[in-house]
Amino acid sequence: MRLLFIFLFLLGQPLSAQSAFSDGASEALAQGVVQFQQGNLGQARESFQLAAELGVQSPSLHYNLGVVCYRLEDYPAARQWFSRLLDSDDRALATYNLGLVALADDRPGEARKWFEESLAASPPESVQRLAEQQLAKLDGLALLQGERRVDAYGYLSLGAGYDSNLSATPEDSASNQGSALGEVIAAGSVDYALDAHRWLSLDLIAFARHYAEDGDYDQQLLQARFGVMRAWGLWAVGIRPVVSRSWLDGDSLETRWGAEFLARSAECSPAEDLRCDVAFAVEQVNGGDGYQAYDGQWYQLKAGLGYPFGDLDLAGEYRLELNNRQDLDVPERFVSVSPTRHELILEANYQLSPGLALAGELSVRHSRYGKPHRWVESGMLVERRREDVLTGVGLMAEYDLTARWLLRPQWFFRNQQSELNEYNYRRHTLLLSLEGVF
Repeated sequence: MRLLFIFLFLLGQPLSAQSAFSDGASEALAQGVVQFQQGNLGQARESFQLAAELGVQSPSLHYNLGVVCYRLEDYPAARQWFSRLLDSDDRALATYNLGLVALADDRPGEARKWFEESLAASPPESVQRLAEQQLAKLDGLALLQGERRVDAYGYLSLGAGYDSNLSATPEDSASNQGSALGEVIAAGSVDYALDAHRWLSLDLIAFARHYAEDGDYDQQLLQARFGVMRAWGLWAVGIRPVVSRSWLDGDSLETRWGAEFLARSAECSPAEDLRCDVAFAVEQVNGGDGYQAYDGQWYQLKAGLGYPFGDLDLAGEYRLELNNRQDLDVPERFVSVSPTRHELILEANYQLSPGLALAGELSVRHSRYGKPHRWVESGMLVERRREDVLTGVGLMAEYDLTARWLLRPQWFFRNQQSELNEYNYRRHTLLLSLEGVF
């Protein structure tokens, strides 16, 4: 069976499997192979996935799904199915296929790592020869690039929509004023591979949002992160220094600088398809003219998990945020802008069809501010600590226009209940964006 497995792989064909599965599972497997041979890749994928739902969990089926998803250019799904073979006797074949997926997804640095791991796994001669050929091609490309191993990516989003309740900053009260809006997001990332296990990264983000009804709430942000990363088994670990600056109505709001320490893996125990990541960030914050109350330090701890169930992908993240700000202290008034926050975010993404995905988000955040607010009311000094509970729900869809462009309609609802009534609000945001990756 193993020789047949490798032989059929070299021919680029799906694998057949003989096993005591149910009639329905066996029929789905057979249909998938026939549909693949006839060039009906979408139907082949559906048949193979049906076989998996009926209980087939074999290396050959995982490989079949990886091949079909690869041919359909669904590289995240192909990576998922080939990754299921990493702990099997066919690890060398799996890592070679993951290298092909990375190449097709324009990630030569990652592809090099997988091809080198394939050679290190004592592959059959045929797979060894193919991996060596791919590495030779990558070496030739590196020579053409002046011995550099560079991966570059770009992202652009153009959006328009409506916000029902504008707010200047997270600590400010809402305006109860709505407005149409337009926004632009541009991001770029460059990875420079030092070797098979270490790389440098540079991320740049620019964001601008303009409100048609009131420019006082216009927002802008620029951020740059430089990362030093290392592969450690199935984990990637590193540190990313970061600097950012934000503006409100053209005036400087905050300047931040600091660093993020992170670790992530696409295969966490105890489940092989379980994604996990953890990160800790610390930043020094300097408020702009008129916003000196925001001067201080900001800390955040994040931990996330993700797991695919066929076409359904579930993810969750917990965030702990600490603030040590200067706060606003003026005669007859004190306002804390130093909250401690706990936030839980749950996300679900369902691939309804090859070109359409639906997603939903639920979130809850509890904020407790460091010191009680104080103000004078009717000649009396009032002192009360601010404590908020913010709940949110979001729905969105992704419709692929081409391989690089998609449309994303989004709706978000936020409801905040606070111990201080002036911070209670409800907010709807509708947005339609055109997004592209390069």
